Amino acid sequence: MPRKAYIADAAAVIDQAAAQNSPGITSITKGSEDGELHICFVPPTGLPIEIQLIALDVGGYPSENTYMITTASLDLPDNVNDALQDIQKYSRGIHIPDLIATISRKLQRLLARESEASDISMEDPESDQESDQEMNDETDHYPETDDEWKDSYGVNEPATGKAYIKPEDAIRIDKRIRLDLRAVKDAGFRVGILNGMKADSVSSIVSISVKVDQLGLSDAALHAWGLEPHQYAVLLLRYRKCYKEFEAVISEPAEHAQVEFKTGVCNKYKPTRYEALAAFGNVACGTGDSSETPVVPDNRTELGATGFSSVFISGSLNSFMEQLVSLLKIRKSTGLGWTGATKWLNNSQSRIDKADSEIPPSYYENDLTSSSNTHLESLLKDHLTDGKPNDLSFPLIATQFFLLYLTRCTEYCLICHEKTQEELQALKPYVCSKPLCLYQYMSLGFGPSLEHELLTQPYVVDLLVSFCYASAYHRKIREYPTGMNLNVPPVTVLAAHSSNPIPRSMSIPGSTIPVQSTDLLDVKLDSNRQEVLFEEGSSCPVRNGEWIALKVDGAGNGALSSGHYQVVDISLYPTVKLSRAGYTPKSSFKKTSDVPVAPATPLTALTPAKLAMYNQNFDEMDSKCKAESIVALLETLPSIKEMRDYLIRQSRYAEPSLRTWKEGMSPAALGLLRWILASNRSCIMQVDRCPGQDEHDATLGKIRLDQRISNIDKSWVQFRFAQGSPDKEQRFLNALREQQGNLNPSYPTLFAWHGSRLYNWHSIIRTGLDFIDVQNGRAYGHGVYHAIDQEISCGYANRRAEMQATWPGSELKISSAMSLNEIVNCPGQFASNSPFLVVQYIDWIQCRYLFVQVEDNPNLNPNSLDANMGANFASSGSNSSVEIFQDPKYTAKSARGKPIGVPLCAVNTSKLFRVDEREETTSPGRKRKRSVDDTSPGEASTSTTNTSTSTRTSVSATASDDEDLKFFLSDNDHQDIDKAKGTSNEGLAMLNSILRTQTDFIPGSLDQSTLPMLPPPSYATPMATKSLNRNLKEVLELQKNSKIHELGWYINPELISNVYQWIVELHSFDPTTPLAHDMKAARVTSVVLEIRFGKGYPNSPPFVRVIRPRFLPFAGGGGGHVTGGGAMCMELLTNSGWSAVSSMEGVLLQVRMAMMNLEPRPARLESKRSSGQRDYGIGEAIDAYRRACHTHGWQIPPDFADFASNGARLAKPPIR
Repeated sequence: MPRKAYIADAAAVIDQAAAQNSPGITSITKGSEDGELHICFVPPTGLPIEIQLIALDVGGYPSENTYMITTASLDLPDNVNDALQDIQKYSRGIHIPDLIATISRKLQRLLARESEASDISMEDPESDQESDQEMNDETDHYPETDDEWKDSYGVNEPATGKAYIKPEDAIRIDKRIRLDLRAVKDAGFRVGILNGMKADSVSSIVSISVKVDQLGLSDAALHAWGLEPHQYAVLLLRYRKCYKEFEAVISEPAEHAQVEFKTGVCNKYKPTRYEALAAFGNVACGTGDSSETPVVPDNRTELGATGFSSVFISGSLNSFMEQLVSLLKIRKSTGLGWTGATKWLNNSQSRIDKADSEIPPSYYENDLTSSSNTHLESLLKDHLTDGKPNDLSFPLIATQFFLLYLTRCTEYCLICHEKTQEELQALKPYVCSKPLCLYQYMSLGFGPSLEHELLTQPYVVDLLVSFCYASAYHRKIREYPTGMNLNVPPVTVLAAHSSNPIPRSMSIPGSTIPVQSTDLLDVKLDSNRQEVLFEEGSSCPVRNGEWIALKVDGAGNGALSSGHYQVVDISLYPTVKLSRAGYTPKSSFKKTSDVPVAPATPLTALTPAKLAMYNQNFDEMDSKCKAESIVALLETLPSIKEMRDYLIRQSRYAEPSLRTWKEGMSPAALGLLRWILASNRSCIMQVDRCPGQDEHDATLGKIRLDQRISNIDKSWVQFRFAQGSPDKEQRFLNALREQQGNLNPSYPTLFAWHGSRLYNWHSIIRTGLDFIDVQNGRAYGHGVYHAIDQEISCGYANRRAEMQATWPGSELKISSAMSLNEIVNCPGQFASNSPFLVVQYIDWIQCRYLFVQVEDNPNLNPNSLDANMGANFASSGSNSSVEIFQDPKYTAKSARGKPIGVPLCAVNTSKLFRVDEREETTSPGRKRKRSVDDTSPGEASTSTTNTSTSTRTSVSATASDDEDLKFFLSDNDHQDIDKAKGTSNEGLAMLNSILRTQTDFIPGSLDQSTLPMLPPPSYATPMATKSLNRNLKEVLELQKNSKIHELGWYINPELISNVYQWIVELHSFDPTTPLAHDMKAARVTSVVLEIRFGKGYPNSPPFVRVIRPRFLPFAGGGGGHVTGGGAMCMELLTNSGWSAVSSMEGVLLQVRMAMMNLEPRPARLESKRSSGQRDYGIGEAIDAYRRACHTHGWQIPPDFADFASNGARLAKPPIR
């Protein structure tokens, strides 16, 4: 965390000064104020200089922090103060050690010239010539003029200078760096060098990444987390000083490691250097001269369009990564795993002086569980325990640690990072039951990233804030954000000047906190100059950065003008400057008639006003006052569009954060906004385009139109509960288990409508439906009322619509809302099942869809019906477009009386109790269809754009940069490559010729006459052919640009007679595996695969089988996921596990990893003699594939029969 980082850096510089390791600085001590340091600098001649260094924003250290640098010494040369002011001017985002080093060096040069000192270098010069050279290098690196200083530090880039290292040490360190990063690459990750990574580099940044589709995440998780399969999960490591190998990292105190981490995703395998600097907060935001800020790429107009961005839990992951060094020390000394080490760190304050026998046995638990994704298991293999003790790669360990907690974040607490005890895993992570974790989650912004949600799902944020506003407006809110230390203005002032007074008829009895006379200050407002004038004779009651509320009496018509402002400057007190962007609440109350209102009289130059400070503790208010405060604070918020636009602009130069928009929203309003998101544990996803939402915005939002309910009037905007709150979901699951004997397996649940007033939904989406309050009478008993007909529920959703309140900052302007709920199908046990379904057991009900009606919009046609599903905006291969069968007796209907279509994704919890009817639902009438005429132009173009964009991204992201490939070579290889650089193609060819050595595999040696070559199939389709041509081009391009022994597979283009049949050779297996030993003994250099593609590709998986050599079957002690007939036994290659966005590069990689997997048994060859190798036949492979699917319950692709018919005429190849 920022404060911990500041404390660690401050301790480091204090120790460094005490050890006399800072040139010219004899001591550094802490001051009396937070963030204050006292530095004693001793020049070559003259008296010591006392320097005071104050960090102005420790909570935002280092990226948001600036420094105040002053000196108390007298009779100093003028240029000393000037130099310190120059450093202060450009100190934003600089770490304390770097800043103190800069102060030391600049003052040394400055004062050395005046005293005519000949040498101030702290190096050990071997000659005058070396000393002069070092002095010149240092002078070049630390500029003297303001312009030079801006060029070097205006962007706060890593220093480009070099450290002095002996040649023999440099060779050893460079070799170790390459060894460490080769280990990362060999483990299956992509490596990108962004800066430095040489022995003499004083600052280095390296990117390590892996494709998201290789992480084994479900489609629901990808959607909920805002990830795309074609993206890369990226870990950025920055070494603030010289590179440190693993042994050096764990031998020093954790705060001295000088290694920083940032996590995120990228559309390419590595971000640009600019994006990496922005992630670490080292790009300054220029406000004036554009020369102070680097040029932002023209095409970076939206976050996520290109480049690097955070994931929704990057804040929690980045914080956890800061503890990596401490965890490594614990693991090395105790032998614990990651989970046990985390417990030990939290419970023992990182003490490792206890004997191993004192560690509880529960700490020794396995961190990794078995997974069907063998490639993921290989990626997360623990290098700390499996690697060689003297060659451990710190970057590889860090990457495995990052991916372990990214892929399994729902199992761990977001704060303490210990395992949670929930039986049902949530789609999004949460916190454990510890009160401190819950407090930090709600109060300190450690929960879900508000900024990420605003950028990726702005309309969901709009929905949540609108519900909270309506609930507080009508005083129906049940839980308040207590314990968050929110400071708000006096409630009486808010109620007095609010444009939306709560009707007295709706008031809840309660007394308002009395406002003392000292709470309201008489001031005069100059609205033209944005200034207030206080009465003279008193000290200034406000401070810079604080927020205040102003109430100004109108003239003539009694109108009131009010606003909330930030105090900008009090230096001219009694005149105080206010922020330019003052927020005046707008009327949001829905009126039944449009009665013209006379405009308020314009304010005069100086107008009497009342000023109230944000000094009331929200926790001490009663419920009535809290509700009024929530309404007032939400009215001061900028609109959803304004907040999102600010974050997009900020993302171009730094990690987007609303905390930096200090003049845009008060801390209390921001805290309330975070609470609204954090207190909602339901995973709500937008599945419908909102009014005014353009195609590009819909694409970035990854809207899943195929998950909508069909036959619904377009005037309703749909949102889907991908998962309700985990505790409520668990109770629903328990209810299904209890009633399982009474359920019809074909229809274990039913769907029905529930309409409710707008102010009830804030509580409903958090705690679920209940019947505590009586609002519409209970003629049919106590319970939650549902209707099969949507039209009936519409009446309850729209009741007293004139009393609805709409949040002024909303883009949706919601007027009514209703839900489609899944209910345990036991109507005989309901309180009533006719004419309404009255369910008295609230655990039997779970909201699955939310429908909101927005205010009049010219883009909407209320009479049009969307009878079919829209195009799929997000890239996905799920079967969500298949509709479930509803109970014929209780079939939910739309407002027009038509049966609705409920997609399969809506029954994730109850599908365990539902008969698998996916084969039946693909029959005519149940499979969602969409004709060209049904597709709106916007949807069609967006879908097309997505496909083409995804393809372009995939192609551009596959090939590694030439410089990254060269990094892993020796210096001699570098020289050979440089000589070979004629044209770019020639250089790349030479590069590959140098790299293609470390394998016994010989490309092009496979005899085509021994292969079962097929003619073009009769079932070929244009879509499949187009996809296969594109995929083949991609893998051949990747093959051309990669080292052959690291790629591990080879496709000879001459053996591709038609794109529906690929011949692939797998080679260069890990020499330590039994398979590699057997292949070497049998003189076999590759495993030959045949890949056949059906007419349904890419929506159906390819058929992958081994041609030769034959493997030992599982019954005979073999393994490697190869069946007895040669077909691959992998869920990925069935309809159950296949995704339409899976790349063939990923398929080949996972097949190869499966063969090398030692669990449950390693792969072995049937014969180790070269003369005894036999081929598999196509018939036995097809039979084995079907047996494997039936055994594991996997779904066979519908077009699989084509493979059998097309290959039946082939005879089995002879024994070779």
